[in-house]
Amino acid sequence: MKRLNMTAVGLLALSIQPLVSDEAGADEVREYLVTMTKPNQLHLIDPEVQEIVRSCDVNGDVFGPGTIQLSPDNLTAYVIHNRWEEVVGVDLTNCEEVFRAHGGRGNIRAKSIASLAVSPDGSQVYVVWDRVKMGLDHYQVLEPQLAVYETDAGLLAEPVRTYPAPRQVTIMDADMDGDLYLAGADIYRMDPDTGDIETVIPNRNWDRPEFSGPDSLAIWANGEVTREFLRPYTSAKLKDGNPVSYHWGISRVDLDSGETENKEIGPMEFIVFSMVSDPDDPDTIYGAYTQLSHFDAEKNEIVKVLDLDHTYYSINISHDGETIYVGGASADIVIYDTDFNRLGQIRMPGDMSTSTLKVARF
Repeated sequence: MKRLNMTAVGLLALSIQPLVSDEAGADEVREYLVTMTKPNQLHLIDPEVQEIVRSCDVNGDVFGPGTIQLSPDNLTAYVIHNRWEEVVGVDLTNCEEVFRAHGGRGNIRAKSIASLAVSPDGSQVYVVWDRVKMGLDHYQVLEPQLAVYETDAGLLAEPVRTYPAPRQVTIMDADMDGDLYLAGADIYRMDPDTGDIETVIPNRNWDRPEFSGPDSLAIWANGEVTREFLRPYTSAKLKDGNPVSYHWGISRVDLDSGETENKEIGPMEFIVFSMVSDPDDPDTIYGAYTQLSHFDAEKNEIVKVLDLDHTYYSINISHDGETIYVGGASADIVIYDTDFNRLGQIRMPGDMSTSTLKVARF
């Protein structure tokens, strides 16, 4: 796997320092939320005043899935849009569309479930396309493909490299060394310069006879604050081959160090769609769906649960670890402190559906 040299890392550290927006003073760094609503609007939200700062109409009126990744400086949002078939880059400071790539060509239809990542220096965008060849009387399923694009390629971007990719890949992210992590049946690491790939966390193929094979839903990559790639799973503890208890677990990659872990974090008593950890304590994990939940991974227990007004798909956390943001599924974002006291609610102009809820600073 490739590694950046120390000069490159130093330049990268400078490049990701927060920048000043036109809404902030010269010395002020603000935290924003970024998400999409149907049919085609990308929103920049100030959670402190609980207002939408800017709404950008993204060309292509058909939603889907609203997966978002941010550039290293947080000023550009890349989103999977338009029937899951395009990736669009939007400048959050002025709503200008700066990048667009279409996955299909000719009679090849391509869609990406949620497989989107940006290189640590911001120069490349990575997408896994699930492809089908459209015949007159049949469809032929093709091998999935990782496509590498240059972010300065404009509105008719073509891949500079493509590689075979594993099937069933959903979320994806890049670490500080430039390697990609792909969540499919297992979690894989890929070198985007060569296409070399290896399994770093076995899930479907794990060797844990005391547990059943895991089940996982993962289409929200929310690890930008905590610098981690996290996928929740459920599994049954077995005795003599029979389930005796059910558990939530996490497969996690530290995107700064590349370290991995796979462990149970608490009993499975309710459904969770997405999880995020505390930026100061990786064993403090919050989840959301119809409940807001707090897991203590070190003790393998549930600390607190709060019933929500309706289902929410996507959870995230502030950089200081004091505020929890919950969105997706419907047309509002709710804000809580870590004791689950409700701090506010932001009404959105449309349904967020499967959109990612991202946290940006500039």
